Amino acid sequence: MSTTTPTPDTTAPVSDGTAAVPAQRPVETAPSQVISEGAAFARLVGFAGWGAMALGIFLILANELLSPRLIGKGGGYLFAAMGIAMMLYHAIRDSEQEVRRLYGLLAAVCLILAIGAVVVPGPIFSSAVKKASGHNLGAGVGFGLLALLFAIPFTRHETESAYRDAGLLGMLIVGAGLAIGSIIYGLKEPAFLLGPGLVIALLGVAYLCGYMAQVDTSEGIGYQVAFALGAVGAAVAVYAFARSTVPIVLYEGPNALRTPTGEFNPWAVAGRLVGVLVFVGVAALGRPGTGYPVWLRSTFWAIAAVGIGILALASFRANTVTSLPPSFLIPSGVVLIGLGAAYLAVAFGICSDNQFVTLTRRELSSYFLSPIGYLVIGGTLIMQWMSYWVFINIRVLPSTQSPLPEPIVSTYFFALFPVLALLLQVPALTMRLIAEEKRTGSLEVLMTAPVNEAPVMLSKFLATWLFFMVTWLPSGLFLIALRVEGGVAFDYHPLISFYLALGAQGLAFVAIGLFFSTLTRNQIVAAVLTLVAMVFFLLCYFIESWTSFALPSFVQTITTRLSFVSMWGESLSGRLPLRDVFVFVSLAVFFLFLSIKVLEARKWN
Repeated sequence: MSTTTPTPDTTAPVSDGTAAVPAQRPVETAPSQVISEGAAFARLVGFAGWGAMALGIFLILANELLSPRLIGKGGGYLFAAMGIAMMLYHAIRDSEQEVRRLYGLLAAVCLILAIGAVVVPGPIFSSAVKKASGHNLGAGVGFGLLALLFAIPFTRHETESAYRDAGLLGMLIVGAGLAIGSIIYGLKEPAFLLGPGLVIALLGVAYLCGYMAQVDTSEGIGYQVAFALGAVGAAVAVYAFARSTVPIVLYEGPNALRTPTGEFNPWAVAGRLVGVLVFVGVAALGRPGTGYPVWLRSTFWAIAAVGIGILALASFRANTVTSLPPSFLIPSGVVLIGLGAAYLAVAFGICSDNQFVTLTRRELSSYFLSPIGYLVIGGTLIMQWMSYWVFINIRVLPSTQSPLPEPIVSTYFFALFPVLALLLQVPALTMRLIAEEKRTGSLEVLMTAPVNEAPVMLSKFLATWLFFMVTWLPSGLFLIALRVEGGVAFDYHPLISFYLALGAQGLAFVAIGLFFSTLTRNQIVAAVLTLVAMVFFLLCYFIESWTSFALPSFVQTITTRLSFVSMWGESLSGRLPLRDVFVFVSLAVFFLFLSIKVLEARKWN
């Protein structure tokens, strides 16, 4: 039985017979004010970062201008790097007006120092011959990157439209100048692209990405910038491919279609026919009803007409080009095609509203919006820096009297630190792909959208593989620094085969990690299972090397094909093992198929 507490009568008479006095109700007050603590921790980190950076600069200058100190230049650079990292954390976390303006001013100062590093003759602390941009790669690009890193949080936090628009306009001008200017100068001086040109072009793309990430790219200036970047990339790629192939095809002429005995070579004829069919497909893209604008459809028709005309001319007329043209594909053509493809891919990923592209963009951006992406980049970069330091101080510097045998890059990648980096980064990148979405329930929300399992899995796979390849980019850039500073050319061709082999291995490793992530809700379990698989691939190398044990021939064959370390060694010698590439690509397709089926099986649970 429920009871009700009676409400006291506030007008009841008191016991002594005097008049009743109404009871006083407590005065209602507003809730206590909650004073926000602000970004206290971030400011503490930022203050410590300024101190560490100042200490690092002091140590560097003391070791350069005075006698060597107890803490050398390496320690100074380490303190400066730690300080800059803490300052970046403060810039990202603290949006106060004074703080964001301070870091915006720091971005402007870094940009001025970058320009000065190009204009002022250098190097500074050296008796070498002074020349403009003599220390461009080390100082100019470094200050330019710092300017971008500090400019992004400034423009994100800034509320005054005048300051924000000025920051965005600066990023746009610098990015367009670096991205397009490096290409133009590289077309005039192809050797420039093999040195600082490639780094400058990538830095320009980074500036443009920082700009487009903060503006509306569905229309207006943001869309125009993205479209222009894609147009430049497509034009550069087409030009590099045409310059690499057309002179050779016209020089060979109809003779390339015949054997030494004068008979028609069916493979050569089939190749020419395939080329014609490719250009017919390009022409089909320009047919009415495709939805493309008139100027783009006309461009497709023009490319197809020129391509078919060149193939027809080469097939029926000899001596169109009488002298053997110099090779352009390696390395200038490859670099230009790669840069053009990168420009086009960035523009397409930003402008396109295709379902698969949107999902891939979502997954790729998640790495830059969570700590795991920066931890993987930082850890991999440290491993690669240690490998470079060991390579320079143990292999390069002691060999000044007797040069290293080519290819010298074989001793750079074929080492302990790159292998450890690969073993650890794959589980870290793939453990959260499906397991975290299952744990938080966001996977069910995603699957209620009009998407199927295959696009979801393929987008996660592609985004992770692209991020995986980006983390290995600094290794090659370190060698560009060696080429520029050392002034001595080395055989760079094995780098192409190595990165092709690494890309094929990355496809398999990411697919395996994605598969294990679909089996569990626990990220740690997915990471451990992936790490076990990676250790198995590493053990294949040791099993292959155990010559003292008489292993069956089929076991030796399997371990040889699955040993990614052995594939590294073969690719770094300048040979691309296509059979092993096919094995790893097949593994990627197989585990992707399993991952899709595991995700589809949830419908039956």
